[in-house]
Amino acid sequence: MGLVLILIYISLNLLSPGDVFPGLAPYRPLLVLAILSLPTALVARLQAPELGKLRAQLLLVTLFFGFAICSWLPHGWLGGGLVTVAYLGPNVLMYFLGVTLLRSPFRLQLVKIALLLVAIFVMSNGLMELAFVKSTGLDTPYVMAGHAELAEQPRIRGLGMLGDPNVFGQYLLMIMPMLFVTRKDTSAVIRYVVAVPTTILLLVGVYWTGSRGAEMGVAVLLGLHFSRRFKTAGAVISAGFGTILLLAVNALRTRRITMSGGMDRLAIWSDGLQYFKHSPIYGIGAHGYTENSIMTAHNTFLLCAAELGMVGYFLWMSMIVVTFVQLSRVPKVIGESNPSMARWAEAMRLSLGVYMFTSFFLSRAYELPLFLLLGMSGAVIATAGGDEAIPLRGTMWPLWSFGLCVGILILIYVLLRLRAV
Repeated sequence: MGLVLILIYISLNLLSPGDVFPGLAPYRPLLVLAILSLPTALVARLQAPELGKLRAQLLLVTLFFGFAICSWLPHGWLGGGLVTVAYLGPNVLMYFLGVTLLRSPFRLQLVKIALLLVAIFVMSNGLMELAFVKSTGLDTPYVMAGHAELAEQPRIRGLGMLGDPNVFGQYLLMIMPMLFVTRKDTSAVIRYVVAVPTTILLLVGVYWTGSRGAEMGVAVLLGLHFSRRFKTAGAVISAGFGTILLLAVNALRTRRITMSGGMDRLAIWSDGLQYFKHSPIYGIGAHGYTENSIMTAHNTFLLCAAELGMVGYFLWMSMIVVTFVQLSRVPKVIGESNPSMARWAEAMRLSLGVYMFTSFFLSRAYELPLFLLLGMSGAVIATAGGDEAIPLRGTMWPLWSFGLCVGILILIYVLLRLRAV
């Protein structure tokens, strides 16, 4: 029952039934489904004492959620906490449901299939609407018409949280590493005969999103994969292949990947740095960016720093860093006893890695896909023995987290200074 609920919960969140059936919106169907999922998750938690071994990641997610709720208190708006609970709560619940209910290769495979079916559904609708959009120049639910004066191509998208073509491109990239994970070592035929054509299909979807960040994400994904498998040689191969890929994409369409093409985002980032300077400790409040600006930050890291200050930004970065550190050690711990989960650990590192890279160009600090990835990763880590089998002592993760927080803000500042020159 719990597994069915979580699959429905994921699918409906991504498909946005409130947009498909506007009449359902006042009844908050996703919130109702989230409440119905809680008893199942609690029962599953009580029946799985091994989840108690997953401490660091669970604590950091909880602290981040709590800090986000309290982020409006220094500004005197008590209702801001309730707004944050209503918006962020269902996504954080996705993390807890994932950790609790997805602790087997079979269940992770079902989630992968659900994510893939959602992607195919959106792509199918978008590709069917392309001809109409090209002939009329009008937007449709699943296609955004390009600027006619710039001769830009239409861009496919989803609804709700996937309503931005850039976000949908990120979603397609997130799924790709999961396609090559099979339950058995003997499933090489399925792994390549099924996974490769499906990956090509998703790459076609990435192309039609017209997302420059997603296209760069393809090169990054290749780099992460080949570097892990072939070390230095893999990095060289992926760099060459990625360059060829980006040149080919630029040659095929008008919305090219150039430095000048990203200047619009740089203009928005300057506002975000000003908000961070105004309140560097506790931020301007969760979801407060759009209260002060007509547009969101278009950079997840800057958005988190501006809205939650260095404290919330550090907690957010820490839950991601800890997840990466522990996932990297899972194959060494259970590579022989549970090779399927070891492969899932590698896939989750790639999915989370490409999600974080593309988030540099998007505002995705609080969204469901991130917490789903963290929940799936937490389930894999818990299966491997949690913090007891994969201790964090000696990893210096707090220094890594703080260094990344500061380093990324410095990078954004340098990019802005270069733009001003």
